[in-house]
Amino acid sequence: MSKNPSPSLPPVSMPTVMLNVNDDGTITVTVDETPLPPPPDPGVWRRGAFPQIIDLASNDRAFPVRVEVHENDGTAFTDIVPAIIRRTPAPDPLDPDAEADPAVETTREDDGQEVAAPAHVGQAETVEVTATRMGFAPGEALAVAVVTGQVEATETGDARVQLDRDLIEGLGISEVILLGRTSKALVVREIS
Repeated sequence: MSKNPSPSLPPVSMPTVMLNVNDDGTITVTVDETPLPPPPDPGVWRRGAFPQIIDLASNDRAFPVRVEVHENDGTAFTDIVPAIIRRTPAPDPLDPDAEADPAVETTREDDGQEVAAPAHVGQAETVEVTATRMGFAPGEALAVAVVTGQVEATETGDARVQLDRDLIEGLGISEVILLGRTSKALVVREIS
């Protein structure tokens, strides 16, 4: 097998998002060494804007990006944020309604007339996440958390998070996990 890449294939490249944390807690962001300006309001990037920064740099996660975070204490972290694969089913060529909006389903009223109804939530494919040899005890209960956002701790190290009630109720969430990315502090709180 040849180690030389095929001349017909383009080289693989991945944008690098560099976040430099300043002493005042603001962040300077570049994408492949080109500055990524913050939105006019508030006019600066902060840690809580990390998801927004990644979405902007990756065209709403259309492609993966390499992320380098350089803290003001000299530490650095690097990670790869993957693209989100959005699958759109191919229309059935034999189905006359195949070009209809996939987000809208039709239902029949009692009188037999078809009306549009919103598509059901939860019809997407499942995604499996595995963690092998990570130190879990056999049979222990594991909380499963999905990161929905990020906030900054106050100057005293306290945390306050505002969550979307529709998201909480829609997913049947009863607990929230707060994880300090630097301190590694972990707090589990029930949602009332």
